[in-house]
Amino acid sequence: MEPTKEIATLPPLPVLTDRDPPSPRTGEPRRPWPVAVAHVLFQLAVAGVALAYAVHWWLAAHPESYPTSARLIEWLAPDPGKWLSLTVEGVLAIIVAVTGGALGVAGFQAWNGWRWSRWAGLVAVGLTGGLVALLNWWAAIPLGLAVVAAALPFLPRSTRFFAQFAKQREHRPEPYRRPQQITYGRLPRYR
Repeated sequence: MEPTKEIATLPPLPVLTDRDPPSPRTGEPRRPWPVAVAHVLFQLAVAGVALAYAVHWWLAAHPESYPTSARLIEWLAPDPGKWLSLTVEGVLAIIVAVTGGALGVAGFQAWNGWRWSRWAGLVAVGLTGGLVALLNWWAAIPLGLAVVAAALPFLPRSTRFFAQFAKQREHRPEPYRRPQQITYGRLPRYR
């Protein structure tokens, strides 16, 4: 008996599409470097906001440096321990929390592929600029990081990534359908 000869063939060519292949690990579009760098810079800006606020608290803890611990305190010149100084500290804490939250949300949602995160990044830059005006010069560090991070999602590679993620979100899996009848105990075919 003669061995059968098989024809050697090449594997089929991949189907050409206008989008990059998804990540085999997650099934999501691959994150381009501008989105990854923007995410890291936004999170570093959150840490910078915390650092600027920590510097303010360090200066505010000492009576001799309290009047110059923040610009808002310099402008209002409250007496330490009085209701105005406590209110100013509360306002500064709220501003710091909102600014840090906006920076963190912008970076995280850019990483998740939401197109609106680009505008959230611009809002976060504005809030960080306000923090520089009200707190101290240490807040200029997160402002610089936020400006660079807010510009990166507007690059063309990031725009393609957001469009790919939007296409992927359009295809929703079929939702769970409740069965018509639920049988408890042994199934009827086994009785």
